[in-house]
Amino acid sequence: MRFNAAKARRAQALLARRVSLRSDPSLGRIRLVAGLDVAYAGGRAFGAAALVDLDEMRTLERAVSSLEERVPYIPGFLAFREAGPMISALRRLRARPDAIMVNGHGVAHPRRFGIASHLGVVLNVRSIGVARSRLVGSEAGRSVILDGEEVARILINGRMRIYVSVGHGISLDEAVGIVEAALTRRDSLPLPLQEAHESATAAARSLARGV
Repeated sequence: MRFNAAKARRAQALLARRVSLRSDPSLGRIRLVAGLDVAYAGGRAFGAAALVDLDEMRTLERAVSSLEERVPYIPGFLAFREAGPMISALRRLRARPDAIMVNGHGVAHPRRFGIASHLGVVLNVRSIGVARSRLVGSEAGRSVILDGEEVARILINGRMRIYVSVGHGISLDEAVGIVEAALTRRDSLPLPLQEAHESATAAARSLARGV
């Protein structure tokens, strides 16, 4: 499949208008969070979803999908590469999460529409972007500033630097609070993402070993 960046850019600009940066109290509090990540091996993309109960800080279930790798990695267009495997894994969970935590950015993105925002809007679910590096803007203390606005906040977990941004349907303060609460291990990602990362990585390694 030939990737058309111009069409993808227009789609992002259009869908970005639907992003909400506020929490909706009518949806209730967030308790069940699904972490989403992708790993690669042998020309395949392994999407993983891990559902965590934040009250008990316990992983309830995990799911993995395997799809053909079709889109190359292009900065700013990660959703077109990884959204498919993530959605496929998410749909294999028995329970519906209150929110998703995505390995990637939300509005801390050149067009304010990273993969966390993309999934949140398309799936109509509250979403949080969690990344290990900054894609846009400049840092001022623990904030990432883009065009005069705070688009992400930086958390430090041991030696790990974590960039948290709104995906969709949640405020930055609430997103940061959820990620902070889920940092159960030093030098690790928040629990839903750490579990998803380990599941995706294990599936990719199994294929690589021919298991």
